[in-house]
Amino acid sequence: MCGIAGAAGKNSEASVKKMLEAIKHRGPDGSGTFSIGDITLGNVLLKITGCKPQPIHNSGALTYNGEIYNFRQIAEKLHVTTDSDSEALFALISSKGMETAIQELDGDYAFAYVENEKLHIARDPAGVKPLYYTTGAGFAFASEKKALSVIGMNEIRTLKPGHMLTYSAGNITEKRVSGFTAGEPITDETIASKTLSETIKRAVEKRHYMPCAIAFSGGLDSSLIAALCPVAELYSVGMAGSHDIMQTKRAAQLLGLSDKLHLHELTLDEVESALPAVIRAVESGDPLKVSIAVPLFFASGDAKNGGIRVMLSGQGADELFAGYKRYESMKPAELESALRKDLENIAENNLERDDAVTMTNAVELRVPYLDRGVVELAMRIAPELKVHNGVRKYILRLAAKNFLPDELVFKEKKAAQYSSGIYSALVKLARKNEFMGERALGRYLEELWLKTTF
Repeated sequence: MCGIAGAAGKNSEASVKKMLEAIKHRGPDGSGTFSIGDITLGNVLLKITGCKPQPIHNSGALTYNGEIYNFRQIAEKLHVTTDSDSEALFALISSKGMETAIQELDGDYAFAYVENEKLHIARDPAGVKPLYYTTGAGFAFASEKKALSVIGMNEIRTLKPGHMLTYSAGNITEKRVSGFTAGEPITDETIASKTLSETIKRAVEKRHYMPCAIAFSGGLDSSLIAALCPVAELYSVGMAGSHDIMQTKRAAQLLGLSDKLHLHELTLDEVESALPAVIRAVESGDPLKVSIAVPLFFASGDAKNGGIRVMLSGQGADELFAGYKRYESMKPAELESALRKDLENIAENNLERDDAVTMTNAVELRVPYLDRGVVELAMRIAPELKVHNGVRKYILRLAAKNFLPDELVFKEKKAAQYSSGIYSALVKLARKNEFMGERALGRYLEELWLKTTF
């Protein structure tokens, strides 16, 4: 896990070094650049899987951010001895080319590869790892928008999940190269729940790391991950007396994991002090985005202070298994369409925010529910099994019954920004800072955003 950047054109090396400085929080363990002609790649490194310095180069060059969970199998097939997923990825691309290599990857990634004066950038199909680019003076890309802003680029675009972009001699081509495939529909709830419990268990196991943390709210999604990864430390954040604080205590007790629970009961002053850093991380003053980001900012910061670099999250379960209240009234065909659309937009709506706020603390966020196997299985499960007799996430609850007590299985979902008490705290801070009337909170956060300089 790390931060990547690159540029093509005049003074590309100087531009990349400036970009890396802007995202150095993503990689405290080292940095490097490599140039081929007028193209420069750069990397700031957070050591998780192996310690191979980047960019990796030979006849081509690679800079990479993410985790490839099947890298050992890839390395074995290529007869490469390595403990580094980046080195396995480089060998795979060198051997088979970008598009063929991407088809063999099981993981979350954003990377760039240069060969024959062509620069290719690619992103995983769910969009777990972010990647932005600009076609201003030349071409440049980076893990965060702020890295492109510091070199004077304003028209910043997001590389779509599952897409590959190629830049060559001023020309750009972009196409979809990976995605999720749905197989035969599953309508039998016994088959669906059994297969789902096994698939989620594998997804959590492949993302397990020692030491490991879980962003823990005590709800169904995070409790299931905790039950499947009981060695992980549980980090919960909320305003003093909030629903999340009380619920996480109860959930940890029911799971027999009270000794793993780290509670952080926030004060209004703590939230106010953290807001500039949170807004800088997510690069937005949007009240919804900020109120969801604040607890994750503190949770990942607490995990970092505890010597932890990997945190698991329940992100994605609602979009796959119909967790939001708005899904309740939908007919099956409408629900299926809505879930597909929400999955397509989850990177922009949720993942990019979560990556930015955890990586500002140099903590890698892993999302088991967005494992390829889980996603493709979810796409096969009939919508009638996702909302059943008014129960949202019905099939996920059935799968969770293998691991959780009923009190947690049937726990109602509450929106994180409200259950943590953060949204209410932000409203109080807006009032404290004399923002009144319509859109007071939005205006308050927007002013903080405008004051943020990179």
